[in-house]
Amino acid sequence: MFAGADCGVIVSVKELEANSADRPFMELQMILSINRNVAYGLILTVIVIVILMFDTVFGLFLELIHVSFEFVEEMLDILIEQLFHTDLHDTQVIVFYLMWAIAGYPLYRLYKLLRTMPRRYREFKEDFVSAWLQLKKEILAYWQDLPATGKTKWIMGFLASITCMILWVFM
Repeated sequence: MFAGADCGVIVSVKELEANSADRPFMELQMILSINRNVAYGLILTVIVIVILMFDTVFGLFLELIHVSFEFVEEMLDILIEQLFHTDLHDTQVIVFYLMWAIAGYPLYRLYKLLRTMPRRYREFKEDFVSAWLQLKKEILAYWQDLPATGKTKWIMGFLASITCMILWVFM
């Protein structure tokens, strides 16, 4: 076994001696594994930057949304003006109502979602209560099946952790 092309990928001698038809696939697999590591590194870097500079990244994100909106509006202005040969005011009115129509569908979907929220909340609450009762039953059954030494260990662990928390907070 040895590392192929100093890239951190372990390749056996048998794999290197494979027929020439499989060689492009092995090279592609090696490139993909290298690029996967680079992609993971880039994703981790972006996550760290977002965490460390949240306010700057958020401001840049809002600016990107604004510039994208302006770009779409300008492209619609040009498209409408060229298609219908309208003047500036008519084009702006058409684009305004067109953008309202484009934004209307997500707003309609949001309205429909908000109308279903009380029912979903009730279902979630019922599921949560039933899951909580099931968990309580399982814990009670576990506790009843424990021998006295096991119960003593749990109680002593609880008291030790409470003591440590009190000492950590007040010392």
